[in-house]
Amino acid sequence: MQETLVKKVAISRAVTLISYFGLILLLTAWHLIISPPENANPYSIWAFQTVPLLLFYPAIIKKHLRGHIWLCFFITVYFMHSVTIAMSAHSSAILGLAETLLVAALFIGAMMFARWQSQLNKQLNE
Repeated sequence: MQETLVKKVAISRAVTLISYFGLILLLTAWHLIISPPENANPYSIWAFQTVPLLLFYPAIIKKHLRGHIWLCFFITVYFMHSVTIAMSAHSSAILGLAETLLVAALFIGAMMFARWQSQLNKQLNE
């Protein structure tokens, strides 16, 4: 049982890391390279969307369970934004869909990491 939990933790950690850095990379490319806003400063838009995600960097790197759980609560805002963009008729609907998929993967990966790591910690402490 413990071996399967270790594998599940490793997979969920990999999904979390890939989707977290993928989301930051997508937002950076979207707002600074692919489709910068015409009427606003692209760096301020980028900072507004990216800096809050970067605040979770220490928690993700140090594998803090509560940090992963708070990240799940926080990225629901990104999910609402991305679904709105993906369902619109804008030319950036494809980027919105990509953001939706990355946010969903990040949510699932972080939540499963927190759950399975917590179970593994309980088993190791017994």
